[in-house]
Amino acid sequence: MLDCRDLSVRFGDHLALAGVDLMVPTGNVVAVIGPSGCGKTTLLRVIAGLQRPLTGTVAWDGENLNAIPPHRRGFGMMFQDHALFPHRTVAGNVDFGLKMTGSPLDVRRSRVEEVLELVGLGGYDHRSIADLSGGEQQRVALARTLAPSPRLIMLDEPLGSLDRALRDRLIGEMRGIFARLGITVVYVTHDQDEATGSSSCAPERWCERAGPRSCGAIPAPSSWRACSATAPSSMPPWLEA
Repeated sequence: MLDCRDLSVRFGDHLALAGVDLMVPTGNVVAVIGPSGCGKTTLLRVIAGLQRPLTGTVAWDGENLNAIPPHRRGFGMMFQDHALFPHRTVAGNVDFGLKMTGSPLDVRRSRVEEVLELVGLGGYDHRSIADLSGGEQQRVALARTLAPSPRLIMLDEPLGSLDRALRDRLIGEMRGIFARLGITVVYVTHDQDEATGSSSCAPERWCERAGPRSCGAIPAPSSWRACSATAPSSMPPWLEA
Protein backbone atom coordinates (compact mmCIF):
# COMPACT_ATOMS: atom_id res chain seq x y z
CA MET A 1 0.00 0.00 0.00
CA LEU A 2 1.20 3.48 -0.86
CA ASP A 3 0.94 5.87 2.07
CA CYS A 4 1.96 9.51 1.66
CA ARG A 5 1.71 11.75 4.70
CA ASP A 6 1.93 15.53 5.06
CA LEU A 7 3.92 16.08 1.85
CA SER A 8 5.03 19.64 1.23
CA VAL A 9 7.29 20.99 -1.52
CA ARG A 10 8.46 24.56 -1.98
CA PHE A 11 10.21 26.07 -5.01
CA GLY A 12 11.53 29.43 -3.82
CA ASP A 13 8.50 31.40 -2.70
CA HIS A 14 6.10 29.01 -4.41
CA LEU A 15 4.47 26.30 -2.29
CA ALA A 16 3.82 23.54 -4.82
CA LEU A 17 2.43 21.02 -2.31
CA ALA A 18 1.01 21.89 1.08
CA GLY A 19 0.62 18.99 3.52
CA VAL A 20 -0.78 16.42 1.08
CA ASP A 21 -1.87 12.98 2.26
CA LEU A 22 -2.55 10.19 -0.24
CA MET A 23 -3.25 6.54 0.54
CA VAL A 24 -3.65 3.96 -2.23
CA PRO A 25 -4.43 0.36 -1.23
CA THR A 26 -2.56 -2.32 -3.16
CA GLY A 27 -4.28 -3.22 -6.43
CA ASN A 28 -6.31 -0.01 -6.63
CA VAL A 29 -6.23 2.65 -9.33
CA VAL A 30 -6.53 6.22 -8.06
CA ALA A 31 -6.81 9.28 -10.27
CA VAL A 32 -5.63 12.63 -8.92
CA ILE A 33 -7.50 15.37 -10.73
CA GLY A 34 -6.68 19.07 -10.86
CA PRO A 35 -5.90 21.94 -13.22
CA SER A 36 -2.44 22.58 -14.66
CA GLY A 37 -0.02 24.01 -12.12
CA CYS A 38 -1.77 22.66 -9.02
CA GLY A 39 1.07 20.30 -8.06
CA LYS A 40 -0.02 16.95 -9.52
CA THR A 41 3.27 16.23 -11.31
CA THR A 42 5.25 17.39 -8.27
CA LEU A 43 3.33 14.86 -6.17
CA LEU A 44 4.31 12.05 -8.57
CA ARG A 45 7.95 13.17 -8.56
CA VAL A 46 8.01 13.05 -4.77
CA ILE A 47 6.49 9.55 -4.75
CA ALA A 48 9.02 8.42 -7.37
CA GLY A 49 11.92 9.84 -5.37
CA LEU A 50 12.82 12.42 -8.02
CA GLN A 51 11.93 15.33 -5.74
CA ARG A 52 12.79 15.59 -2.06
CA PRO A 53 9.84 16.81 0.04
CA LEU A 54 10.21 19.71 2.44
CA THR A 55 8.05 17.81 4.94
CA GLY A 56 6.31 14.47 5.06
CA THR A 57 6.95 10.85 4.20
CA VAL A 58 6.36 8.39 1.36
CA ALA A 59 5.90 4.81 2.53
CA TRP A 60 5.12 1.46 0.95
CA ASP A 61 3.64 -1.27 3.16
CA GLY A 62 4.89 0.59 6.22
CA GLU A 63 8.46 1.13 4.97
CA ASN A 64 9.59 4.76 4.84
CA LEU A 65 11.05 5.37 1.38
CA ASN A 66 12.33 8.92 1.84
CA ALA A 67 15.97 7.79 1.89
CA ILE A 68 15.51 5.16 -0.86
CA PRO A 69 16.74 6.24 -4.33
CA PRO A 70 14.30 6.11 -7.27
CA HIS A 71 15.79 2.99 -8.90
CA ARG A 72 15.34 0.98 -5.69
CA ARG A 73 11.71 1.90 -4.97
CA GLY A 74 10.20 -0.55 -7.44
CA PHE A 75 8.01 2.16 -8.96
CA GLY A 76 7.45 2.96 -12.62
CA MET A 77 6.52 6.34 -14.12
CA MET A 78 5.04 7.18 -17.52
CA PHE A 79 5.32 10.78 -18.67
CA GLN A 80 2.97 12.89 -20.78
CA ASP A 81 5.42 13.13 -23.69
CA HIS A 82 6.18 9.38 -23.40
CA ALA A 83 9.96 10.16 -23.36
CA LEU A 84 10.75 7.46 -25.94
CA PHE A 85 14.20 7.13 -27.46
CA PRO A 86 13.85 7.93 -31.20
CA HIS A 87 17.10 6.13 -32.08
CA ARG A 88 15.94 2.86 -30.52
CA THR A 89 13.46 0.34 -31.89
CA VAL A 90 10.23 -0.50 -30.12
CA ALA A 91 11.95 -3.45 -28.44
CA GLY A 92 14.96 -1.31 -27.56
CA ASN A 93 12.73 1.20 -25.80
CA VAL A 94 10.84 -1.45 -23.84
CA ASP A 95 14.09 -3.21 -22.93
CA PHE A 96 15.69 -0.06 -21.51
CA GLY A 97 14.38 -0.43 -17.96
CA LEU A 98 15.06 -4.16 -17.91
CA LYS A 99 18.64 -3.59 -19.03
CA MET A 100 19.12 -1.15 -16.16
CA THR A 101 18.13 -3.90 -13.70
CA GLY A 102 20.90 -6.16 -15.00
CA SER A 103 18.52 -8.92 -16.13
CA PRO A 104 20.02 -11.57 -18.46
CA LEU A 105 19.48 -11.01 -22.20
CA ASP A 106 17.21 -14.03 -22.72
CA VAL A 107 15.01 -13.01 -19.79
CA ARG A 108 14.77 -9.46 -21.15
CA ARG A 109 13.83 -10.62 -24.64
CA SER A 110 11.10 -12.85 -23.28
CA ARG A 111 9.72 -10.08 -21.08
CA VAL A 112 9.78 -7.55 -23.95
CA GLU A 113 7.72 -9.92 -26.13
CA GLU A 114 5.33 -10.55 -23.23
CA VAL A 115 4.55 -6.89 -22.49
CA LEU A 116 4.31 -5.95 -26.16
CA GLU A 117 1.66 -8.65 -26.57
CA LEU A 118 -0.05 -7.33 -23.45
CA VAL A 119 -0.39 -3.81 -24.88
CA GLY A 120 -1.41 -5.00 -28.34
CA LEU A 121 1.92 -4.51 -30.11
CA GLY A 122 3.00 -8.09 -30.71
CA GLY A 123 5.33 -8.24 -33.70
CA TYR A 124 6.34 -4.56 -33.42
CA ASP A 125 9.74 -5.36 -31.92
CA HIS A 126 11.86 -4.01 -34.76
CA ARG A 127 9.67 -1.05 -35.72
CA SER A 128 11.11 2.44 -35.56
CA ILE A 129 9.49 4.84 -33.08
CA ALA A 130 9.19 7.40 -35.89
CA ASP A 131 6.94 5.04 -37.84
CA LEU A 132 4.38 4.68 -35.05
CA SER A 133 1.15 6.57 -34.52
CA GLY A 134 0.55 8.57 -31.34
CA GLY A 135 -1.52 5.76 -29.89
CA GLU A 136 1.12 3.17 -30.70
CA GLN A 137 3.82 5.32 -29.09
CA GLN A 138 1.65 5.56 -25.99
CA ARG A 139 1.44 1.76 -25.89
CA VAL A 140 5.23 1.47 -26.20
CA ALA A 141 5.66 3.86 -23.27
CA LEU A 142 3.19 1.82 -21.21
CA ALA A 143 4.99 -1.42 -22.12
CA ARG A 144 8.32 0.09 -21.06
CA THR A 145 6.79 1.13 -17.73
CA LEU A 146 5.33 -2.34 -17.13
CA ALA A 147 8.37 -4.35 -18.27
CA PRO A 148 10.32 -4.30 -14.95
CA SER A 149 7.14 -5.46 -13.10
CA PRO A 150 6.87 -2.42 -10.81
CA ARG A 151 4.74 -2.65 -7.68
CA LEU A 152 3.33 0.82 -8.40
CA ILE A 153 3.04 2.77 -11.63
CA MET A 154 2.42 6.49 -11.96
CA LEU A 155 0.98 8.05 -15.10
CA ASP A 156 1.36 11.77 -15.66
CA GLU A 157 -1.28 12.98 -18.14
CA PRO A 158 -0.35 10.03 -20.40
CA LEU A 159 -3.10 10.66 -22.96
CA GLY A 160 -3.03 14.45 -22.99
CA SER A 161 -1.69 14.75 -26.54
CA LEU A 162 -4.23 12.39 -28.12
CA ASP A 163 -7.65 13.17 -29.57
CA ARG A 164 -10.77 12.34 -27.59
CA ALA A 165 -11.80 9.23 -29.52
CA LEU A 166 -8.35 7.67 -29.24
CA ARG A 167 -8.12 8.68 -25.58
CA ASP A 168 -11.40 6.96 -24.77
CA ARG A 169 -10.28 3.76 -26.49
CA LEU A 170 -6.85 3.67 -24.88
CA ILE A 171 -8.10 4.46 -21.40
CA GLY A 172 -10.38 1.44 -21.65
CA GLU A 173 -7.48 -0.72 -22.79
CA MET A 174 -5.27 0.48 -19.94
CA ARG A 175 -8.02 -0.15 -17.42
CA GLY A 176 -8.25 -3.74 -18.66
CA ILE A 177 -4.47 -4.20 -18.43
CA PHE A 178 -4.31 -2.81 -14.90
CA ALA A 179 -7.21 -5.00 -13.78
CA ARG A 180 -5.59 -8.10 -15.29
CA LEU A 181 -2.25 -7.40 -13.61
CA GLY A 182 -3.78 -6.26 -10.30
CA ILE A 183 -1.26 -3.45 -10.24
CA THR A 184 -1.41 -0.33 -8.04
CA VAL A 185 -1.74 2.87 -10.09
CA VAL A 186 -1.70 6.62 -9.46
CA TYR A 187 -3.11 8.35 -12.52
CA VAL A 188 -2.73 12.13 -12.83
CA THR A 189 -5.00 14.09 -15.14
CA HIS A 190 -6.90 17.37 -15.47
CA ASP A 191 -9.71 15.58 -17.35
CA GLN A 192 -12.54 14.20 -15.24
CA ASP A 193 -13.87 12.00 -18.06
CA GLU A 194 -10.43 10.48 -18.55
CA ALA A 195 -10.15 9.75 -14.84
CA THR A 196 -13.46 7.91 -14.72
CA GLY A 197 -12.60 5.64 -17.63
CA SER A 198 -14.24 7.38 -20.58
CA SER A 199 -16.87 10.01 -21.28
CA SER A 200 -19.53 7.30 -21.54
CA CYS A 201 -18.52 5.25 -18.49
CA ALA A 202 -19.10 6.68 -15.03
CA PRO A 203 -17.21 5.26 -12.04
CA GLU A 204 -19.03 3.19 -9.45
CA ARG A 205 -18.46 6.03 -7.02
CA TRP A 206 -15.96 8.76 -6.32
CA CYS A 207 -13.37 8.26 -3.66
CA GLU A 208 -14.02 10.07 -0.43
CA ARG A 209 -11.82 12.75 1.05
CA ALA A 210 -11.45 11.96 4.69
CA GLY A 211 -10.45 15.49 5.59
CA PRO A 212 -9.13 18.77 4.21
CA ARG A 213 -5.64 17.32 3.69
CA SER A 214 -6.28 13.71 2.80
CA CYS A 215 -7.77 11.51 0.16
CA GLY A 216 -7.80 7.81 -0.47
CA ALA A 217 -9.27 5.14 -2.66
CA ILE A 218 -12.12 2.92 -1.65
CA PRO A 219 -11.32 -0.77 -2.31
CA ALA A 220 -12.15 -2.69 -5.49
CA PRO A 221 -9.50 -2.76 -8.18
CA SER A 222 -12.08 -3.54 -10.87
CA SER A 223 -13.01 0.08 -11.48
CA TRP A 224 -11.31 3.45 -11.64
CA ARG A 225 -11.23 5.62 -8.53
CA ALA A 226 -10.94 9.35 -8.87
CA CYS A 227 -9.93 11.86 -6.25
CA SER A 228 -10.65 15.48 -7.06
CA ALA A 229 -7.75 17.78 -6.33
CA THR A 230 -9.89 20.84 -6.85
CA ALA A 231 -13.23 22.22 -5.78
CA PRO A 232 -15.62 23.73 -8.35
CA SER A 233 -14.64 27.31 -7.55
CA SER A 234 -11.29 27.22 -5.76
CA MET A 235 -8.25 25.15 -4.94
CA PRO A 236 -8.26 23.46 -1.53
CA PRO A 237 -5.59 24.53 0.95
CA TRP A 238 -3.77 21.20 0.84
CA LEU A 239 -2.92 21.40 -2.90
CA GLU A 240 -2.16 24.96 -3.85
CA ALA A 241 -1.45 26.40 -7.28
